[in-house]
Amino acid sequence: MSTKADKALQLLFTPIKVGRIELKNRIIMPPMIDRLAVDGVAGDRVKDFYAARARGGVALIVLTPGIVDISMASPIQLGIYEDRFIPSLRQLTDLVHSEGALMGIQLMHLGRQGGEIKGYQPVAASPVPLSPNEEAPRELTAGEVEGLVEKFAAAARRAREAGFDMVELHACHGYLLSGFLSPHTNRRSDRYGGSVEGRARFVMEIVHLIKERAGADFTVSCRINGSDCMPGGVTADLARQTARLLAEAGADLIGVSGGAYGSYPVIVPPYDQPHGCNADLAGVVKREVKVPVAVAGRLDDPVSADEVLLAGKADLIAVARGLLADPDLPNKAQAGDFREIRRCLACNVCIDSNPVEPITCTVNPQAGREREMKIISASRPRRVLVIGGGLAGLEAARVAALRGHRVALYEEDGEFGGQWVLAARPPHKQDHSMLLDHLSWQLQKLGVECHLGVGADTSTVQEVRPDVVIMATGAAPLVPPIAGIGRPEVTTAWEVLQGRAAGRRVLIIGGGLTGLETAEFLAQGDKEVVVVEQLKRAGADMGATVRWHLINRTRDQKIRIFTSTEVREIRPGGVVVVSRNGGQETWSGFDTVVLACGARSRDGLSAEIGGLVAEVHVIGDAAKPRRGLEAIREGSEIGRRI
Repeated sequence: MSTKADKALQLLFTPIKVGRIELKNRIIMPPMIDRLAVDGVAGDRVKDFYAARARGGVALIVLTPGIVDISMASPIQLGIYEDRFIPSLRQLTDLVHSEGALMGIQLMHLGRQGGEIKGYQPVAASPVPLSPNEEAPRELTAGEVEGLVEKFAAAARRAREAGFDMVELHACHGYLLSGFLSPHTNRRSDRYGGSVEGRARFVMEIVHLIKERAGADFTVSCRINGSDCMPGGVTADLARQTARLLAEAGADLIGVSGGAYGSYPVIVPPYDQPHGCNADLAGVVKREVKVPVAVAGRLDDPVSADEVLLAGKADLIAVARGLLADPDLPNKAQAGDFREIRRCLACNVCIDSNPVEPITCTVNPQAGREREMKIISASRPRRVLVIGGGLAGLEAARVAALRGHRVALYEEDGEFGGQWVLAARPPHKQDHSMLLDHLSWQLQKLGVECHLGVGADTSTVQEVRPDVVIMATGAAPLVPPIAGIGRPEVTTAWEVLQGRAAGRRVLIIGGGLTGLETAEFLAQGDKEVVVVEQLKRAGADMGATVRWHLINRTRDQKIRIFTSTEVREIRPGGVVVVSRNGGQETWSGFDTVVLACGARSRDGLSAEIGGLVAEVHVIGDAAKPRRGLEAIREGSEIGRRI
């Protein structure tokens, strides 16, 4: 297979002027919550993270939201509400400039969506709660709005002093400025509400004052929602009108995104959303304004991005997760080396992870750990045997080979991937297989000795005579001790995803990620599916955004989900369950019962070979069943350590 693009890119790598600045290409990195700051300051981890993306060829990096008001201060978010932040930010902009990219910073106020910040009282345009069960935010007075205009302008002045080339106003995704723009959350009757112009006045005044305080030539971007994706919110037509008002007020760039807390689709589109999902919304805005328009939303594929530009729907392509997955994406795309790009899967691990821990990425374990995860050549090349070709084994082999070790990999199946092959089978997840394509290509390039369809045992170890063995043998389905579990109509989710036929009516035991995805997989074949989950909540092991989308999809299919329900026995044609109210029932009419009850580690070899090799490491699911994130991370870490 060729490593060059089949289609030449026509616009993506042409320069463009935005206000007073000129970008070398059309790829920008919009803000993403990296959670790398320490006490609100840009330290080494922040610098390393953005320097890597600047070296990778992106034209402009817009830094993660700079907090403009001390009331929202968080130690893991960058602050710009006081002059004391200027020196560290100046160091960051100097570094990014030296690596070849321009740099902006997004200015934001949390508004009603900051309830998780300790000591912060949510405020908003109007006292509209996020949900019926939550407390309403406090409505800002007109005087307080005017005071916040001053704070945004002061933050912009600091940004210019810190060496930023531009600022961006965070007027999307339901935060404070977005809340003023939306009729759903702005029900004011004063000059900051009522008409489209009234709702836009707050943002327009900020643009005016920034130009006055930071300089008329200082570039200002406004990032707005092309749609709030919720009833009564911003529509494409309202976005069009708002964009025109902001451009007339002096905005040099309009960015288009979509969604807010609680919306469907969500703010950061997961894998079930199409590539370029906001492009049509951006096109509506672009037809209304004369300033450049940027668009975000699953546009990390260079060909798709170029097509959006060629269609006239946008002037700039905003790529965040794609640059998290591969900082060198622009350079690789410009060279036409598409096969070298490590693609984002839109799995949303980056935003669904622990909100107080640094950002992470399934496909790129270096993300946020650039310095500590730097690949350094081994001082003494060693013979390394990797047993298992799932994600953990493939990544361990790749990194070890990059460091100069001589690597042999044995995989008992006839293809690489292990459980990840199954993970790519449910609807909408076909792009997950791109990770296996990338890893297998890297092993081929690096000359790793691969043995597919060949299991490894003690004789293999004796024959290879490795210095190090990495056990990455994965896991097997967990079979619970339920009466009747051995009946012929009982199978596992893994077997179903591998192609085993199921009957017309299917019961799935287990409502976690695997069970729900298997239910959707079967429902595509017009089967009636019932899912039983012991916990109070289905999909409890899933990230919030991915779960929200999957649960919404199941509502439109022949899938019924019962939580707080346990299967006690499987009988001919039926099952005995204990339901949430404690009553026992017998459900009948099921042709197939599918087990999706988790996994158990497979490691029957490490103890046997302990006396044959000096160094043995057990990683991934072989150590403990978890996600692909942990599998690749452990493979990457052990590859660097041996």
